[in-house]
Amino acid sequence: MKVFLPVNIRIDDKKILFVGGGSIAMHKMQTVEQYARNITILAPRIDDKLKAKGFCEIRKEYEKTDLEGFFLVYACTNDLEVNRRIKKDAEELRVLVNVADNSELSDFISPAVFKLDEMTVAISSNGQNAKKSVEWRNRIKAMLQES
Repeated sequence: MKVFLPVNIRIDDKKILFVGGGSIAMHKMQTVEQYARNITILAPRIDDKLKAKGFCEIRKEYEKTDLEGFFLVYACTNDLEVNRRIKKDAEELRVLVNVADNSELSDFISPAVFKLDEMTVAISSNGQNAKKSVEWRNRIKAMLQES
């Protein structure tokens, strides 16, 4: 089992790449877009909901050179082999990678987040139980919104 250190990383001046243009990328992006606008989406086809966000788009199949210049990459395809290739390429290029729904392949994981003004609550199960993390986040969110 991997162990993840909970940290906050400054990303306002860092380039972030999402490989995948469908619902997996949309789900992952919901948290990231609260903190950064320097996002690029790379996919042959990009869902209309993602297009509407106004991020930079690159419409093509993934290649290793696509990772150059990025700080973080989210592998959000529904093809495990492509996600594994992204992980391998990112490792070689020293780019941090999150492989959606696969903490074993990921360098970092995204916690369940609640953001209110300048405060953020992040709940993580070390990649073991996302459903429980979301449940805890929702309980904390409800408690904070009541006060």
